[in-house]
Amino acid sequence: MKKDVILRSRVRLARNIKDYPFPPVLNDVCRKEIITKVANAIQEHGFSEDSSINDDAYAHMLSEENLISREFAAEKETHALFLNNNVFIMVCEEDHLRIQSFADGSNLFKAGQDAFEAEKILSEKINFAFNNDLGYLTRCPTNLGTAMRASVMMFLPALTLSKRMGEVKSELEKIGMTIRGMYGEGSSADAYMYQISNRLSLGISEEDLLRKTETVAKRIENDEIDVRTALFNANKDALTDKIFRSFGTIKFAHIISSKEFLDCYAYVRLGISLGLISDLTTEKLDKLLYDVMPAHILKSHEAAGKSATERDKIRAQIIKSTI
Repeated sequence: MKKDVILRSRVRLARNIKDYPFPPVLNDVCRKEIITKVANAIQEHGFSEDSSINDDAYAHMLSEENLISREFAAEKETHALFLNNNVFIMVCEEDHLRIQSFADGSNLFKAGQDAFEAEKILSEKINFAFNNDLGYLTRCPTNLGTAMRASVMMFLPALTLSKRMGEVKSELEKIGMTIRGMYGEGSSADAYMYQISNRLSLGISEEDLLRKTETVAKRIENDEIDVRTALFNANKDALTDKIFRSFGTIKFAHIISSKEFLDCYAYVRLGISLGLISDLTTEKLDKLLYDVMPAHILKSHEAAGKSATERDKIRAQIIKSTI
């Protein structure tokens, strides 16, 4: 059960180039200059520019997987994306550069290592804006210091259903951490997915921040596991019924919206974790989490653009062919 609580770890670094204004007042000439500087710095290190980023459907598809921000996906000004395996560099987002790296499960130090390796490559040819007292200078003051956000994506159905998330949020705020929905700030916790991350990055080293986030995530993970057992023992029949009704819905529905799928997904995933569903793996189910999102369907099925109903029918077909 433990391995299915923390789905993914991410480390994001915000960096700005010295002598350039922040993106809100960055003109197109400067944007192109920054993109060229980044390209020249990383072109010999395995990074490639993703020229498809200007395709709206493709960009929103990446944002559905949390590989880029929703704001970056919607950006209409000149911007660029460079990538190398699990490292994504967004150029001209809220800051000049957003370097983010991902690792499966609870593996913040691996994600951090990859992100800082990319940052080191860039720093050999780019002079980042830095102040001895404030650290790396960023558009948002809360990112000053290390300008690092360490986060983990967690699946917390039991804590949510037990109405414990308010308590979790309060405890996190006391120690300089924060909890957000599936897509970060301002998003809801669809499918009981949450992002746990540091709130401030000033006055703490990168290593200590990674260790702190990892420790907090492990504690929440253990709480979730304990509450799952208690929740199931106290509501065995009702929870079992809800899980199998949800499984039946995604397995046999002819039309299903993304919201209905996410609601069912949470209970089916919980059912797999509790050992009630044995003929579907979390890996296969988690792949569906992205494959049936709107931009993914629009990108892979031309007919999906005809209407929302057509998209919901295609979603149901994809689910059936997968499970």
